[in-house]
Order: sequence, then C-alpha cells, then structure tokens
Amino acid sequence: MNNSEITILIIEFQKTWTEKSFFHKLIKKEYNSRNVYQNTKQLLDVAREHKISIIHAPFIVDKNNRDNYKKLPFPPKLLGQFTANTWRAEYTEGIYDNSDIEVQGRCAFDVCKDSNLIEILNKNNVKKVYLSGFTTDQCVAKTMDTLISGGFECILLSDCTAARNIRIQKKIEQKYNSITSFELINQISNN
Repeated sequence: MNNSEITILIIEFQKTWTEKSFFHKLIKKEYNSRNVYQNTKQLLDVAREHKISIIHAPFIVDKNNRDNYKKLPFPPKLLGQFTANTWRAEYTEGIYDNSDIEVQGRCAFDVCKDSNLIEILNKNNVKKVYLSGFTTDQCVAKTMDTLISGGFECILLSDCTAARNIRIQKKIEQKYNSITSFELINQISNN
C-alpha cells in the first residue's frame, strides 16, 4: 500500500452526532457500544504519523449561503442540526487537525454532490478511500456508491461508523468491502 494513494474520509464527525442532540440519540447506542470515537481518534493519530491524508466532509446548514441552503435536504434544516456558527456544526473534539483537508460546497447526503471531493481526490492522486462517519447507511453509503462508480476503491471502516441499530450497520458492512480500524492501523504500521 502506497500511503500517498490512500486517504481517510471522515463524514460528519460533528457534535450534532456525538454530543447531546436529537441526532446523537439516533446513533448513541451503536456509537458507544462500538467505541466509534476512540477507534477513529486512534486511527487518525496513526494516519497522521504516517503522512496519510485525512479529508473531512462536514455538513453545514448556513442560511446565509442561499444557493447552498436551497439544495440542502429538508430534515437537517427542519431539525436545526448542523447549524453554522453553533456547537452543532463543530467537529468533535480531537478529530480534526489543521493539517487535514476539508471538503467545500457540500449540500447533500452524498458528499460528492456539488462538492470538491472528487477534485481533491484526483488532485492528490488518491486511488483508495477509507470511510468513517455518520450514518453508515445514509451519507457514508451514498458517498461510497458514487466514489465506487467513479472508479475509486472504497473500504468502510466498520468500527469508525454508526447507524441507528446493529441490523442496519451489519447490512451495510456486508454490502461493502469493510475492515476495522485496528486492521488498517496494522496495515499502515507494517508498511
């Protein structure tokens, strides 16, 4: 594995999902039982040590960005989640680093839609994308589908994602190529 050709894509690792909020309640059981925060944090620390690029794809609801706001899905707007300039849109403590790359222009569950993600991947000659974040069956799966159809090799980081319940989580893990963060850490460390 050539570290320059891989990246870890972190989707919506924001306080709306990881702290006390309506959306957090949806995934809380799986998030906690799978140790998603600890697994993701440990993986990102190792990845940064080995100079592997990390890309973040936050979801931001910003009424001041009218063009983008019109395109956003209804549920996040209605429920006031991911609201710009509030704690709900902030990255979960310890996940984002200033050396990381941030996707711009995102306005859909599929991170690729109307964003610069594909441009970032191509510019950095990325061939393989490891995905983490929320929720496994929505934003993560939709993004994987688009990336796979675009010729990228995608691998789900099973213990760095969470869905509403274990049945949904397992279904998505079986649909896609998936590994644990520990398996990826071993691959990175032995490279």
